[in-house]
Amino acid sequence: MSESVNADATQMSGGRTDSDAIVVLEGVHKKFKDFSALKGVDFKVGKREVVVIIGPSGSGKSTLIRCVNRLEEHDKGRIIVDGIELTLDIRNIEEVRKETGMVFQSFNLFPHLTVLSNVAIGPRQVRKMSKAKSEELAHELLTRVKIPEQAEKFPAQLSGGQQQRVAIARALAMKPKVMLFDEPTSALDPEMINEVLDVIKELAKDGMTMIVVTHEMGFAREVADRVVFMSDGEIVEVGTPSELFDHPKDPRTQKFLSQIL
Repeated sequence: MSESVNADATQMSGGRTDSDAIVVLEGVHKKFKDFSALKGVDFKVGKREVVVIIGPSGSGKSTLIRCVNRLEEHDKGRIIVDGIELTLDIRNIEEVRKETGMVFQSFNLFPHLTVLSNVAIGPRQVRKMSKAKSEELAHELLTRVKIPEQAEKFPAQLSGGQQQRVAIARALAMKPKVMLFDEPTSALDPEMINEVLDVIKELAKDGMTMIVVTHEMGFAREVADRVVFMSDGEIVEVGTPSELFDHPKDPRTQKFLSQIL
């Protein structure tokens, strides 16, 4: 990776300085046996910033955000979230996970619990919130993701889009400082994609710090403060949506965008 790309990767939008960074990756490497998923990634995200990561399959996008909340353990380099470095210390890992909400491709809801209980269980078990308070919060969040009427149903009774909105509400219930989305619409039928993206757009308007891995280029153009293009385990190019989509500089970015736009 060139020095100019490294510098761009750490420059944040809106005139923010490095002291405003809430997520910091420095020289992060990750290998799976003989495959290098991340090759010395440098990356910073500012508070209240929305960063969208795009790139071909196998480029390291999902591995990057899974390393941010230690679903994958990085091999080398440093990862710091809200001032806490991810080390082998389980206390640090637990603290970081409390501050990072994660929404996956699959919904991962508890099938035996109602929608309300799926959202309320985290605050009750982890943050020791009372049953009444956690359920009050769950109702508020289900209203926020526009499905308050589904509270007493079970996940199997919901559409895929509704289940993903429950998953978002469940992540928000932990009051995270950073939300991580790993291709949150890829498992949905086309007609359900927008209802999930609309919820994420509302979170962006509310100032939630977010890192979003997605193939939805229209969403990236509309919502992102910065777009990151990854390929072969490296950050190749970073820019505003206009810079990256309208005037891509690197041949790899140009080729990728020509194939999907």
